[in-house]
Formats: sequence, C-alpha cells, structure tokens
Amino acid sequence: MEGENREVMIYWIRVLKKWINPVICDMTQILVVDNERELLDLLELHLAEYGMRVFKAASGREALKLLHQHPFDLVILDILMDEMNGFEVLKEIRRAEMKMPVILLSAKHELESKVYGLGLGADDYVTKPFSPAELAARVQAHLRRASGSLSVEQSMVYKFGRLSLNPAGQVLFKDNRPIPLSVLETKIMLALIKRPNQPVSKARLFQEAWGHENVDDNSVGVYINMLRKKIEDDPREPIYIRTVWGVGYMLTGGAE
Repeated sequence: MEGENREVMIYWIRVLKKWINPVICDMTQILVVDNERELLDLLELHLAEYGMRVFKAASGREALKLLHQHPFDLVILDILMDEMNGFEVLKEIRRAEMKMPVILLSAKHELESKVYGLGLGADDYVTKPFSPAELAARVQAHLRRASGSLSVEQSMVYKFGRLSLNPAGQVLFKDNRPIPLSVLETKIMLALIKRPNQPVSKARLFQEAWGHENVDDNSVGVYINMLRKKIEDDPREPIYIRTVWGVGYMLTGGAE
C-alpha cells in the first residue's frame, strides 16, 4: 500500500505542477546528453517531476541518433564527452536546422568556451556544479519562450536613429540594411531600443532575454559583444551600444 500511496502522491504533484506551469505538459520531450550516468538519472528524476518526458544519451553519437528519431522540445547537452563532444553535436543540430533550444553544460568556466558555444547557436550555458532546481527553471523559461505566441510588443517595429528593429522577424535594420539576429540578440536589442538614451542594467537585460532572475553577467556581456560585431562600424569603439560603467548598457542610436 505504501508503494501505491507514493505513486498517487507523485501523480498529483505532477498534475499540480502542470497546472502551475501550463506550458509544461506530458508531451514536452527533453533530451539530456552527458557521459555521467548519475547526472543523467538525477536530471531525469528532477525534470520528470515537472511532467517532462526525458530521453537520455551517454554520447554524442547516441544523441544524434535520438534526435533523428524523435522531435524534442529542448536539448541539455554536455560539452566534454569522448569521441564526439557537445560542440560537434550542437553544430550538427543547427546544420540540420533543428530550432529547439539547446542548453550547454560544462565544467569549464572560461569565457572563451561560453562565447564559442553561444556563437554556435546554443541558447544557454550552465557551468558544473549546478543546482538541478536552477536548471529546471532555465528549462521552463526557454520552453515558454520557444512556445509562446507573439506579444503586442513583438509584433511592433521599433525605430531609433539609424536603427529599426522588427522583433517578430528577428531582424535589425541599420540604414535600411537588414541584419539577422538570433532570438536572444533580438530580446536584448528590444530591451535596449524600448529605452533609448537610458542606462539598462545587466540584470534587466538578462531577465527580459532569458526569462528568469538567475542573473549571469557574463552571458549578457557575450551577447552585447555579438550585437556590437553586427551593428557597430568599429566594435572596439561602440557608438550605438555604449557601456555605462557600474550599471549596464545604453542604446544611443549612433549619436556622438
């Protein structure tokens, strides 16, 4: 009877969590890729509590096989694996034009590794050791962003100086020249262009782009640098996205 009671309790916990988080449902399929079996089992247990169906892969090649067999809503991908590392798997995912969010896991804390992974098309980067609860919060935030319908502000076109942002199309125009943006670049640019000539804190940029409050200043800096490379005439001397020391960043529209 104790086993039956436990199963009933788990069932109602999942029902309540799905009611609290309606975007997460039994159809949500997550692929977790890591060569540490214990971590795979831990994440499966934790994510399953939120009603997610978890598939596990212990290698990059096993992950690619599953990716071609099942439609996944999100991938959690470790970088350091034998034979085929996470960066190589990520390249294959984006080469195949799979659009699901990808969260990279790594014991590497170097900024260069994070820049490289985000540049390949990752949506987030989490360093080990991490809290399973925090990772679950990040997963939910990315699922909400990926599945959400367009808001009013996303359907608008924002203009400031020589810049014009179309959030729905994920494109920025500079002097009418289109500059394609990633999802996160679009969200950061939107946060800036809604507040022209006003300092915007790194915390605010992170919350509006990533959708949760576990602020990572390095991630914000990486995406600001990526935006500057696309927008600025000389990224080393930015005139559009300026640094406000001790606060964050400010969009100036290129005004001297």
